[in-house]
Amino acid sequence: MSLLRIVAVEDQGVVSAKVIIPHPNESGMRRDEGGNIVPAHFVQEAEVKLNGDSLFEMQLGPSVSRNQFLQYRFKGKMGDKMSVMCKDNHGVVFTGEALVK
Repeated sequence: MSLLRIVAVEDQGVVSAKVIIPHPNESGMRRDEGGNIVPAHFVQEAEVKLNGDSLFEMQLGPSVSRNQFLQYRFKGKMGDKMSVMCKDNHGVVFTGEALVK
């Protein structure tokens, strides 16, 4: 699975982070051109860490769009290391890291 794309920028002690999760995110309810149901394949969970400590965890599901875009803010500083780990319903784990600019 492709790596996550992450941008994290600090301004006056607040970090604004943007993450793109490249993933097909199929709900299992859509039909293809042949009328067959496309099997469910979606991101189930994600965890964000800052300098190795858990910042927060999320539970996602089939209602989230393809190639999800997440944006959040937290207290931090330039040079902090942010990492994101996602796991889909097939058990595939994919990660990304970025230094706060």
